Amino acid sequence: MRLYLIEKPRTFVITTNTHALIIRHPSPTYKHSGIKGLVSGHSKDKDQNKDTKVLVEFVLKEYLDLSLYRDITPKHGGLLGLLGLLNVKGKTFIGFITRDEWTASATVTDRIYKITDTEFYCINNDEYDYLLDKEYENMSHQERERLRYPAASVQRLLSSGAFYYSKQFDMTSNIQERGFVSSDYKLIADSSFFKSFMWNGFMTEELIETRKRMSPAEQKIIDKSGLLIIVIRGYAKTVNTTVGGCEALMTLISKQSCAKEGPLFGDWGSDGDGYVSNYLESEIIIYTEKFCLSYVIVRGNVPMYWELENNFSTKTILAANGKQIAFPRSFEASQEALVRHFDRLSSQYGDIHVLNTLSDKSYKGVLNSAYEEQLKYFLQNRESTDIGYKVLYTRIPIASSRIKKIGYSGQNPYDIVSLLSNSIIDFGALFYDSKPNSFIGKQLGVFRINSFDSLNKANFLSKIISQEVIDLAFRDIGLELDRELYVKHAQLWEENDLWISKLTLNFASTSDKLHTSHNSIKSSFVKSHITKKYFGGVVESKPNEIAMLKLLGRLQDQSPVTMFNPIHNYVNKELNKRAKDFTSKLDLSVYASTFNVNGSVYEGDIDKWIYPEENDYDLIFIGLQEIVVLNAGQMVNTDFRNKTQWERKILSVLQKRNKYMVMWSGQLGGVALYFFVKESQVKYVSNVECSFKKTGLGGVSANKGGIAVSFKFSDTTICFVSAHLAAGLSNIEERHQNYKALIKGIQFSKNRRIQNHDAVIWLGDFNYRIDLTNDQVKPMILQKLYAKIFECDQLNKQMANGESFPFFSEQEINFPPTYKFDKGTKVYDTSEKQRIPAWTDRILFLSRQNLIEPLSYNSCQNLTFSDHRPVYATFKITVKIINHTIKKNLSDEIYKNYKDSHNGIFDILVKSFDNKELNEEKDASLPAPSSDKHKWWLEGGKAAKIIIPGLEDDNMVMNPWRPINPFEKSNEPEFVSKNDLEAIQN
Repeated sequence: MRLYLIEKPRTFVITTNTHALIIRHPSPTYKHSGIKGLVSGHSKDKDQNKDTKVLVEFVLKEYLDLSLYRDITPKHGGLLGLLGLLNVKGKTFIGFITRDEWTASATVTDRIYKITDTEFYCINNDEYDYLLDKEYENMSHQERERLRYPAASVQRLLSSGAFYYSKQFDMTSNIQERGFVSSDYKLIADSSFFKSFMWNGFMTEELIETRKRMSPAEQKIIDKSGLLIIVIRGYAKTVNTTVGGCEALMTLISKQSCAKEGPLFGDWGSDGDGYVSNYLESEIIIYTEKFCLSYVIVRGNVPMYWELENNFSTKTILAANGKQIAFPRSFEASQEALVRHFDRLSSQYGDIHVLNTLSDKSYKGVLNSAYEEQLKYFLQNRESTDIGYKVLYTRIPIASSRIKKIGYSGQNPYDIVSLLSNSIIDFGALFYDSKPNSFIGKQLGVFRINSFDSLNKANFLSKIISQEVIDLAFRDIGLELDRELYVKHAQLWEENDLWISKLTLNFASTSDKLHTSHNSIKSSFVKSHITKKYFGGVVESKPNEIAMLKLLGRLQDQSPVTMFNPIHNYVNKELNKRAKDFTSKLDLSVYASTFNVNGSVYEGDIDKWIYPEENDYDLIFIGLQEIVVLNAGQMVNTDFRNKTQWERKILSVLQKRNKYMVMWSGQLGGVALYFFVKESQVKYVSNVECSFKKTGLGGVSANKGGIAVSFKFSDTTICFVSAHLAAGLSNIEERHQNYKALIKGIQFSKNRRIQNHDAVIWLGDFNYRIDLTNDQVKPMILQKLYAKIFECDQLNKQMANGESFPFFSEQEINFPPTYKFDKGTKVYDTSEKQRIPAWTDRILFLSRQNLIEPLSYNSCQNLTFSDHRPVYATFKITVKIINHTIKKNLSDEIYKNYKDSHNGIFDILVKSFDNKELNEEKDASLPAPSSDKHKWWLEGGKAAKIIIPGLEDDNMVMNPWRPINPFEKSNEPEFVSKNDLEAIQN
């Protein structure tokens, strides 16, 4: 990577081997008068230009004539990566990593670097161009310190050895999130959860948005070239060890969060969104050629509103030693912050086990009591099935003296391990087997640790948990670990403790005002309010605190840099006009089926079930329930043998018609999901992800729950869901809560959920029953009066009322109820319970722009080995197929034509940048205000209320005598006049 500059008009060009990123400010100022005049100080004239818009373009390097530019690449280290754009005091700077140190390797291909030096260049002012002079490079450190510039403190902060990056993967993520399937760089830091670990998020905000507007090919180039570097703050180190006689890498990565509004470090609590001070995520990774183990532990201060005070006031509670805990907000406000904190944790990790190490003495005891009261209220008053995750609580008041006595060794204290072992077993760990390229296990929960400052004690407990997880994981696969591994593991955690404590205590805030969001304070107030009476006296704010505020964009006079890309915008508009040249539509044939197999693996013929029609399919989605016998052991420790046998059996039937491959399959307790793709269509399938959610026994057991698979077919996102909901005739509300737990709890990367896809098919044993008696239902089944029975179907009523599965659709049911039969017969239940026949097995669908067209819906009555019958449906899904080769060639052609007509890219940059256009884009005129009939957010003059054809006349109303069931045929008109209705009633 190299950096070039042309001074007028001031333009920076960052080049890789093949491409160039061009950045220019619309109205730079020129003040440079040489380095000699700057040694005594900068010009005192304040730059009034605070415009943060810049012009940016990403082009092929061959389009540029670099002889027109001055090469200003640093000689001492070169450019290793682009940190982003930073606005400080009206100046816009571009930052680079110039030196680093290789410190860790999560896998043999993933390298992690510690940043040791950076450089910043001012885009909109040449006042600091002395940085480019050879005379500056030869200056001593003391002389350089005299030449201060607005970004210098941020440069020193980023060069302090506390920040890390990787070009192979996004360091904000963990292995379970980014996966092993693809070696391509996968940007995850823009997701709602992981962006909290991105310390240069303010600098890269617009770069990430610009990247999103680029083509997939351009995004790959950006990611591989270092033009978008994601930076974390914390600790990362790898040591060599052995596992089972094989060489292994053991890595510990700890990431500090920067999401909290207010003080990030110190004796503080939560903000309104549930982010806390001193929050840290640690991931231990053991990697060999055969497998990879990963485990995540989190820690942070108590998630409620609290702070430490020294002087007594009416809002504080006096502690024995003179220090006081202040609770500045109400109990209810703290409860809301706590709920949001746990909700966010659960959305990413699943179940939560809270470990509290607070003392019950002095001011810490006051905080401990308040925390336990909040937790007690949370556990007693929450609706567990609605929240959808389990929270356990254990208090471990371990003394610092005991930690010192035990030390960081290869031994774990049994009394502590015994308190945690159940959750360690239940949560599991990520274990990936590289030979079959499959996950043996995934982490389904997280330990959330806190001490008063969430440092030494929290780190010690993390080491204990991590060691126990490693020990159990390898013991399960029959490997005994050498003592050397445990010793090195303990050393990693000890070094982590020392380093994280240093990073935290050196930046601990003594004033909340210094860290207040730039939206609510004045810059002058920040300058004056640099001290406050905490910790027994007046403490000066550390300069690094101000540097951190600059980096995070939290000073009053900071705003993010806005990027304007006229060429790329022009090309995109032209491509949209010619979309037909590279876009086609493809109708996919999709087969979906659900079957509760009652713990059996059928040895007979299933061809008529899999192929009820003559045609074959492009995509096959099958969900099985009760794939294993649901005893207590299977609810916790699942047997996968039945799943494998069913997978082989179904695939063998599919292969009779065409070549198929298992794109993904998974099992949660008794629920299994299989996703098969015709080999000719595999090239269009990408971004395959899975998600699990337990709902049995309030989310603890896997006897009920759901599995979902998300993927892209070309440019269309599709989601398949298989679920097993609560049983019982009267458990309608529990089934509704199961649905809510799944729709909220099933989550994919970047916080995507089921409803965020273009097309969704959701099937399973939903267990909804018929609100009729046996004597009423069975005669109607014989007469095939399915529409009459459907009127009393519980799911039909739920959907009609907008409760469960709102906006989902179901095809008309023209087959008999599929539950419950005497096994091996076609006779409905004759047991003592005499269960009422019901359509428990259902297939629903949802799509945008009517992408899904239902074709058939039926059951296979000839498979009698289970007490259920399989239900299947076929669909046509219309997807867009983009020929990226044609699109790229067309894009290159448009670029070339535009370049030729404007005499080169350089002239384009000069001529196409129109300040008026930028201002109009930013400050477009507001729409007319809303009225009863029109809302400003509805485009094209659309009405604010739905108008039903036939009811435009105020005299017309819905016909109350039409059947409730929309599928039932009737001669009754849909609408009648009020006069006719009154005449009939009278």
